[in-house]
Amino acid sequence: MMKKTAQNSICMLCLWMAWCSFYSCQKETFVTGKKQDSFTLQSTYTETQYDLKIAYPKTYDATKKYHTIYLLDGDDYFDEASAVISNQQREDVILIGIGYVGNTQRGRDYSFPKDNDFPNASGGAKEFIQFINNQLIPKVETEMGVKSKARTIYGHSLGGYFALYILFQQEHPNPFDNSIAISPNLMWKDAYLFDLEQQYYNQRDSLDKRIYMTVGDLEGASINLFFNAFKNKLLTRNYTGLSLDYERLSHVSHRNSPIISFKNALSIIL
Repeated sequence: MMKKTAQNSICMLCLWMAWCSFYSCQKETFVTGKKQDSFTLQSTYTETQYDLKIAYPKTYDATKKYHTIYLLDGDDYFDEASAVISNQQREDVILIGIGYVGNTQRGRDYSFPKDNDFPNASGGAKEFIQFINNQLIPKVETEMGVKSKARTIYGHSLGGYFALYILFQQEHPNPFDNSIAISPNLMWKDAYLFDLEQQYYNQRDSLDKRIYMTVGDLEGASINLFFNAFKNKLLTRNYTGLSLDYERLSHVSHRNSPIISFKNALSIIL
């Protein structure tokens, strides 16, 4: 029944997500007070050029270690997230925003498996993980000298799916200590993530990671249904080392959940 519901919901959800990608939440103007770097990076794995931004604390010291947060959809949320960090006076956090030079490829990068309805714009999460592991993190930590004491991946919607997918796929190393999955699109490809988690559980009983998941009560019945099902599944697993936090946000829609959840995540995850 769950998979049948997923199939009926995917087309509608994809249209909804496409609409959201063009009409995101209204932006506010912030003065972050942060030192920032920006650069582009061409991936040999995805054949895509990425627009990267880094926000440092005002008291940044290159000899110290920091919590590093890798923010998906950096084109949309970097300024707001950077402002949240500044307003909360989190001098222990460095934010890395991952965006795109030119057209976004988020649908391809954040999803696996491929959706045959979107053959050229989906299913590339494995290559995106290799880009993160072998190019992005070495660029930030080795070339730019950022010292990380804990890495966090943050994603919203399909990005939230990716933040959970990277936990349970076993083909490539997961470089992140924490996953922040906001309004995750758990309906992707017939609820594939449920099967992936089952495969992981069949082989391992430990998951030494921390997860923070949220969903808004105004996001619709389907996304709430799948969120609750996946959350409950994790609660029954008793993975060794897993710390799971979750929230159902009151009076919050899909468009409003990203920054509200980011504010909460700073105190819960870090």
